[in-house]
Amino acid sequence: MIPAPRLRLKRPTGWFAAGQEVAAALPLLSDAAFRLYVFLCLNVDRHSARMVWEPMELANLLQRDRQSVTDALEELCRREVCCRHPDADNRIAIDRLSVEICDRFWPYEKPPVEEFGIDQNRYVQQARQMLSVPACVRVRFSAADERLAAILYRRGVSLVHLQRAIWLGCARKYVALLNGSEHTPMLVTGLNYFSALVNEVADTSVGEDYWKHMQHKVTQLERRWLKTPAG
Repeated sequence: MIPAPRLRLKRPTGWFAAGQEVAAALPLLSDAAFRLYVFLCLNVDRHSARMVWEPMELANLLQRDRQSVTDALEELCRREVCCRHPDADNRIAIDRLSVEICDRFWPYEKPPVEEFGIDQNRYVQQARQMLSVPACVRVRFSAADERLAAILYRRGVSLVHLQRAIWLGCARKYVALLNGSEHTPMLVTGLNYFSALVNEVADTSVGEDYWKHMQHKVTQLERRWLKTPAG
């Protein structure tokens, strides 16, 4: 018997595990609510299953009017497919909420994350602080960097998640610098360098020990690079 050929993903990153959780949502929801649910599945932070609710932005992306998108969210919450969290100031308003896909309808395990109550300004400040630490980073944190940090916040990307992307990016940058395979610009000059790694981190199924090792490895590589003439 000839074995079936192994299936290969066209794109190895950015995919979503649409399994029994999605199948369970299908008979519960109207077409509009299910469409919103799938959109959320593809766009929330993979670790937290959360994103900041911006009704006008979502309405434009889904090519629907604001009220229909709001009604679809109400249905998702009523069916307990999603739940809503007030913003950092505890103002319960439909215009600014953190929306989370409930565990029953989310295929990934959710590790504990502590900073969901942080507001956007503090998130941007923390991102700026993270980028000020690595020696291979020379980011002035321009208006473009602030806008990108705000986008990551609205997507629900946790600071833990962003920090891991920075570690991963710095490790690769130091290896390239030490191997002499980098050309100008030599150093990282924008948050965008790390934001591209956010989805890769989300799709990496490893434990906390891996990221502790990654942090330690970055420190070692940085020390080696700083001892070189270029450092």
